[in-house]
This record gives sequence, structure tokens and C-alpha cells, in this order.
Amino acid sequence: MKKSSRKIYFNLSAIIIGVVVVLLVIFSIIITTLGYYAFNDSYTKEVTETTYYMADTATSLVNGDHIDDYLAGNETAEWEKTNANLNIYVKKIRVTILYLIKVDTSDYNSFVSIFNAVNNEIENTNYTPWELGFKRKTTNEEYRQKYINIYENGSPYETVFRAKTTDGQRPHITTIAPVKDSNGKVVALMCIHRTMDGISHARQKFMDYTALTALGMALLAAIFYIIFIRKAFIRPIRQISSEATRFASENSKSDPIGDVSKFKEIANLAHSIDTMETDMLNYIDAITTATAEKEKVAAELSVATSIQEASIPNSFPAFPERNDFDIYGAMIPAKEIGGDLFNFFLIDDNHLAFVIGDVSGKGVPAALFMMVTNILISEIAKSGGTPGEILEKVNNRLCEHNQADMFVTLWLGILEISTGKVIAANGGHDDAAIYHQDSSTFDLLKTKHGVLVGTMPGVKYKDFEFKLNKGDKIFLYTDGVPEATNADKKMFTLNKMLRTLNVNKNKSVQRIIEGVKESAFEFVGDAPQFDDMTMLCIQLGKNDAKELVVDANTDNLSQVTSFISSFLKENNCPEKTEKQIILAIDEAFTNIANYAYGDKEGKVEISIQKDDNVITIVMRDEGKIFDPLKKDDPDLSLSAEERQIGGLGVFLVKKNLDDVSYSYENNRNVLTMKKIIK
Repeated sequence: MKKSSRKIYFNLSAIIIGVVVVLLVIFSIIITTLGYYAFNDSYTKEVTETTYYMADTATSLVNGDHIDDYLAGNETAEWEKTNANLNIYVKKIRVTILYLIKVDTSDYNSFVSIFNAVNNEIENTNYTPWELGFKRKTTNEEYRQKYINIYENGSPYETVFRAKTTDGQRPHITTIAPVKDSNGKVVALMCIHRTMDGISHARQKFMDYTALTALGMALLAAIFYIIFIRKAFIRPIRQISSEATRFASENSKSDPIGDVSKFKEIANLAHSIDTMETDMLNYIDAITTATAEKEKVAAELSVATSIQEASIPNSFPAFPERNDFDIYGAMIPAKEIGGDLFNFFLIDDNHLAFVIGDVSGKGVPAALFMMVTNILISEIAKSGGTPGEILEKVNNRLCEHNQADMFVTLWLGILEISTGKVIAANGGHDDAAIYHQDSSTFDLLKTKHGVLVGTMPGVKYKDFEFKLNKGDKIFLYTDGVPEATNADKKMFTLNKMLRTLNVNKNKSVQRIIEGVKESAFEFVGDAPQFDDMTMLCIQLGKNDAKELVVDANTDNLSQVTSFISSFLKENNCPEKTEKQIILAIDEAFTNIANYAYGDKEGKVEISIQKDDNVITIVMRDEGKIFDPLKKDDPDLSLSAEERQIGGLGVFLVKKNLDDVSYSYENNRNVLTMKKIIK
């Protein structure tokens, strides 16, 4: 079951206040973080310096010249007095521990205690004072480096921050100051141990103030939004949005939005909506008018197309009662209506006039000029005269009222059906292609071209003659065929057209034209058609050939033999002759199916026709080149075991038919088989 999807919309007011609050929170976090680090650095520096001053003051209470005496047990009274003063001092400065140590300077890894004053009343600590002479390992490497800096590098003081401890002590800082003898030599270190509770309290207080400030700013922003932003921005935008939504659904004019805001951008948006509504309604009216006009033009073009189609032959077979010639034509316009023309008509029972032409330009003007030309040719030709004389008269008539300076190429011929003689004249048109059965190919009939028809009056056109025998064909075309262009700007060309004609030379006039059309369209592909394509084909004597195309597979043998048998029965072929032909076809098709394409798939084209008492069957395939007739006939005097394998099938084909020939034409194997019906 398909789930219904629902689009979620958001409230602009909520988004704005949400964004403002979020930005303020982010801003507060940034300011708090930066302020925290700045405050922490400043406060820590102040605490460090203050502790140093305390330590430095404490060093003045100690006689640096007697350090070793204190450790040796001498100067006892002075040690007692100093110790008492230090205990008083530690309470006055409110620190946890104040102690004096002498470090073993050989490696700085241990020290011995000299004085140790403890004030556990501060922050509830529970430190135990070290005795005089108490020895201890240096706490860690950090302390060791601090000692070295004071003893060897002359540092005035060092500070150690211990935010994390491992001995159960609270986080603290220790400031270390040197105690010097009268010679200025460092003889001991005065250390003040101070917990970090003060720093932590100061940090927390700063964070609390900052959080309260951010909250206050967020509240002020919300109040500012409610009082100002809603009035200045949200309400005008809602009004504009509401009007845009209304117009989108109704497509009707309403009162202008007007000046809804003092802010230029919002005011411009409102004015733009008002202008858009006016322009859109005007555009809709214009589109409606243009659409109606376009529909009218389309209807008129449709009528013009119908008229043009009716002006050229479009019903085939054109002369179903005539068996002495066959004719077929087709025009494929590049636009709705074209400028090409073709026509044919009987002047009398023995003379067929046929014409093809190409008008300059395209569209309606070319179509009108084409129809006028077509009418003139029909009218003048039926009044008598040779093709040259007819073209001369048509040319003069067209020149009389040709302000548009249009012209037409024309190829006009008159066929004497009983003799096959053709008299023709060429008014600047492409050469015709002629198929003679004796040459078995389509070739161009090159003649001298006359002047384009309609360009100047008084022009003479020369007649020329040629002859068609029974089965010969003439193919006329406009330049839209050889000049058909694909997406790579390459043309179909005359050579490709002639090759296509020769591939289809044995087919009916209709199939010849359809074959050229299909080949040209396949070459052009998806590229647009730039010119009209028109073709006309005439054959002297009708071609009653039938065709069948099947896959080269022995599974189709029964379809092939049925096709041949049906044609033979329609033409009253004797039963014995029919069996001989079917046997030969069986062998020939099986041979092609088994060997022509190997492991690949391919087609076999089969045509059959009857001329007088001769049945002609042609098989064509695009497989590998192979002439089955080159193989020697088997020696039937030998036994089956003694004869060479192969050749018997082809021998049966030749034995049962009167003539068998092979050729390779247009990349296809062509096997032609003939049988005389007695």
C-alpha cells in the first residue's frame, strides 16, 4: 500500500525567534569560552604573582648562611625563632603550607626538609609537618626541572600547578622561590603550597554571571522580536504571502498590497507582487489570444496538408487494372507541408506521363508554388507536346506572376508503354537512376540539365530518349534523399542511395521506395529532417514477386516450404514440378541455416516470382561468403562409402531445377534458382 506523504511547513515567526535565540546561545558560548580562558589566564597570573611575593617575603625570614648549621643541629635557638616566625606568617597569609627544603643538586632527585609550617585551618586540610632533616624523593620530573631552573638557570621563581593529584591531596599550586646566602648563592628553596579552591570559586562565579547575562540577552531578544520584528517584518511578509497564494489559486486581480513596510526591500517585494499580478494577467490574455491564433493556424495548416496530399497521387496501386507497368511514389515533408512534388497520369492508354520536382524554399509558399506547378503540368501535358515543350510552357506560365522569385526543379518523362520508349526533359533536377535487367544494377542516367523552371521566360528545354525493357525500372528522387544528414553532419550520399537500390532491385516498386526510406532514416537517426524527401519508381511490366524473411534456422524450414508451395499452387504449377522445387528449396535453405552464420543469428530473405512460364526463386543471406556451386558434383558411380562426403545436397538442387547461379552482391550471398513450368 502506498504511503501518503505530507509536506511539513514551518512558521516564520517561530523560525526567526528560534534562530535568534540559537544565535544568542552560540554567541554566549563563544564569548563565555573566550572570556573564561582570558579570565582564567589573568586570574591565574595574579594568583601566581601574589604567591611569589609571599614566598619572596618568607625568604627574608630565613638566614641563608646558616642552612647547613640548621641541618647539623647548630644554631638551634635561631632555628626555633625562625620556625615560630614562619608558622605565624603562614597563618597571616592564609596559605596551607610554607616549607624550606635543600635539594640534592647532584641529580635533583631528592631534598631534605629544613622548615615546614602547616596551616590546616585553611580549607580544612590535614597536612602533617615534616621534621627537620626529613628526606624525600622529588615529586616528579616537573618539580625536578623547576629546581634546576632556579639553581642553575637563575630563575627568580617557579610555579607548579597540580589540578590532578595522586596522593590524595587537593588540587593546588606550589610557588618556589630561591633562598640565597650572603654571597648570592642559592642554598635552599622556599615553597608555598596553596590550594586552587579560590581559583575554582572565581571561575564558577564568572560562569554564573556569564550564563545569567546570556539568558537576559535571549529574553531581551524575544521581547524585541515580539515588539518590533513581528510588526516590521513578519506581518508585512505574511500579507504579501497571503496575496501571492490567493493570486496563484484564483488568477484574478485584487486591491494592490500597497506600502506595507517602511523597509525598502519589503516594500519593493510588495510592489513587485502588485506588478507581477498585472503583468501575469496581461500575459495570460496574450497567451490565450496567441493560443487561439495558433490553433487557427494549425487548423489551417491541417487543411493545407490535406489539400496538398490530395494534389499528389496517394492511392496505390494506382492502376490496378493494368498489368503492363507498375508505379509507386512517396513524399515525406520536412514540415507540415512540403515543397516537393511528384505526379503521374495517363495521357492516353499507351502513354504514361510522370514527373518529380523540388520547389525552392519550404513551408506554405513552397507548397502553393508546388501546387500551381503540378496543375500546370497536368493541364499542359494533356494538351499534347513533348516533355521539353511542356516544360517550356510551364516555365513561361510560372514566370508571368512570380514576384517571389521562386523556382522549381523538374524531371518530366513520358513512357510509351507498348514499346518501353521514354522521352524526357530535365529542368535542373537530379539525374534518374535506371535498372536494366541485363546489367542487373541501378545506375544513374546522366543527362544535360536544363535551366531551373520559373527563373526566366523563353527558355528551351531539350528532350532525350532511352528505352525500358520488361522488368526494367526507373527511380526518381529529390535532393532530400542523398542529402539527408545525420547528427555528425554527414550526408546519406548518392552512393549509399544506389547501394540501397541495388540491395532492393528485385523487389516491387513500393518495397524499393520503402527500402530507401528506411535506409536513409536509419542513417539519419535522431537528427531532425531538414529537407523534403520525395521518390517515384516505375517498372515496365508488373513484378508479382512475393517475399519472405525468416531467421536462418532449420526450425523455420516448414514455413519456407509452405510459402513456396502456396505460390506454386496459386500459379497452377504441376504437382511433379512443385515437388522438385520443394526438394531443391529444402536442401538450399538447410544449407544456409547450418553454415551461413555459424554460431551467430542471421536472416534469410526469400523471393519468388513467375515470368511467363519461368519460376524464379532467390535466396539472400548476409553470412560468410560461400559459393555452393564451386563444389564438384559427387560421383554417383561410386558406392556411398567410397564417395567423398558433401556435395549431394547442392547436386540435388541443380538436378531438380533448370538453372542455378550464385553471386555476391552488396555484402550478401545471392543464390538464384529457376524452374521452367511445362
